Amino acid sequence: MIDRAVDPNDLLAVRSFQVRSTRRNRLRARVWREWCFLKATIGHLGVRLGLMVAIVVMGGVSFKLFEPERQHGFIRACYFTWALVFGESPEEFPDHLFLQSLFFIVPVLGLTVIIEGIVDLSLLVGDRRRSERRWCAIMAAAYKNHIVLVGFGKLGFRTYKLLHQLNESVVIIESNTGCQFLEEARRDGVPVLIGDARRELLLADANVAHARSIILATDNDLANLEIALDARKINPSIRVVLRMFDQNMADKIREGFNIPMAMSQSAMSAPAFATAAIGAEIENSFAVGDQLVVMQRWKIDAAGGLAGRTIGQIISTRGVGVVEHRPRGGAAKLFPPVETKVEPGDELLVQGVFEMLHEGATGRLQSP
Repeated sequence: MIDRAVDPNDLLAVRSFQVRSTRRNRLRARVWREWCFLKATIGHLGVRLGLMVAIVVMGGVSFKLFEPERQHGFIRACYFTWALVFGESPEEFPDHLFLQSLFFIVPVLGLTVIIEGIVDLSLLVGDRRRSERRWCAIMAAAYKNHIVLVGFGKLGFRTYKLLHQLNESVVIIESNTGCQFLEEARRDGVPVLIGDARRELLLADANVAHARSIILATDNDLANLEIALDARKINPSIRVVLRMFDQNMADKIREGFNIPMAMSQSAMSAPAFATAAIGAEIENSFAVGDQLVVMQRWKIDAAGGLAGRTIGQIISTRGVGVVEHRPRGGAAKLFPPVETKVEPGDELLVQGVFEMLHEGATGRLQSP
């Protein structure tokens, strides 16, 4: 199969689809946040709602019980109590002493419950607009299977952006009130808790007990370890992703504390620095165990031996994976089908073990 020239209208259609998909994801996230807010509000005001229902139901039962001669229906009797809450007399002043007391007690008790509920709801909405801690804790309590991100510096912010793009529910904990990235997270409606995550109360506010994972991205190794152990104590099954600057400590924590994702920033950065010095063709690199895996861009030319071959043939003969295919003058496609044929002028982004892409004694990387 020979790739055809890409129609500009197709590119516009793809971009339009991507825009619509992004808008749908944002709308879905907005609807989810509003649903969480509704659940949190009902849960927060549940006692007052239950008390109001109890007042209305007990009043209805009282009207039926002490005025049998009027043969009140249950719904009608409950309506009488509801009217009393707002100071309206549903009928003439009753003769029974208990019903007479309801005429005085229900308006005071009912209006007190309603006014307190309205005030509390107003404070809750105000806290939401200002992203106050109470609101954030209420929202976090509505989450299940979410991710707690501790530390919102540059690493934490980039991690959050990726999780946000993947539509993951995130609760952020940051100790610095002046962090430059907090405002963006708040605009996205994400619960942001300000404080020291080493306090177990803050982890409880972040609902660590029902979280799927916790990412510890602060620049303090000991604080990260302490928070990880506290999180494991609260939720033994939580997945811990731990940032460490000391690689030796990261290795010991991985083995001694059963935290498989203890990562040293220097260990993660070292392959990129080393391979960048070897050749400009390398676009990315990372270590898998003791092996170095690199991503290299190949330019296909007629004399290189790859022109006219399919992606599948290149994978089997060169021992590499093809991550991206960019036809000449066309749009790049990730993970192209194995039957796709490459032509002169095309570009491939391949991935493989460094030694397999290296040309032995010449010290140069393979070229197509």
